[in-house]
Amino acid sequence: MGRSTGCPLSYNRFMEREKKMKEITVNGNDYKLEFSFEAAEKKDFVSMMFRIVSGAALLEDAADMENPTPKDMINGTINMVSDIPHICRTGFFVGLIENNPVQETEAKALMRSYMKENKIGYADLYEDLRKCMEEDGFFELSGITKMLNQMAENQKQRKVPQDHKQKSTGTK
Repeated sequence: MGRSTGCPLSYNRFMEREKKMKEITVNGNDYKLEFSFEAAEKKDFVSMMFRIVSGAALLEDAADMENPTPKDMINGTINMVSDIPHICRTGFFVGLIENNPVQETEAKALMRSYMKENKIGYADLYEDLRKCMEEDGFFELSGITKMLNQMAENQKQRKVPQDHKQKSTGTK
């Protein structure tokens, strides 16, 4: 159970979380994928995941982020989809290094073998990795969940309810 250190509840919840790392077999060898401290300490990976889960990847190149055009949305979707293979390669590596001392080039080869053996593409691998991240508490540990919640709260505060707008009066 958690220790009583005066740490915030969310930190204690993470530390008490049952490890749900995914065990995989590649080329007849067993590996564990875990998205914990090693993954959360990889700045580029956290940035990649934040861009995707926040939706920032869809709008980051839009001229007006508050009112994106259909073309902006299409281009953002293209950018996001084209980032998925790189995210998978990086994610597979950072997921492996917590429990398996591998180099990035070896992780890339393992990922490709895993994909071939399981007959999956990058979109399916991304979904599998993302589920592992959720189960392992990666989004909480890295701060992504907290930042998304803060962004949502800020968005709510910026919206002015319709009944608070000044009513226009007609001329008499």
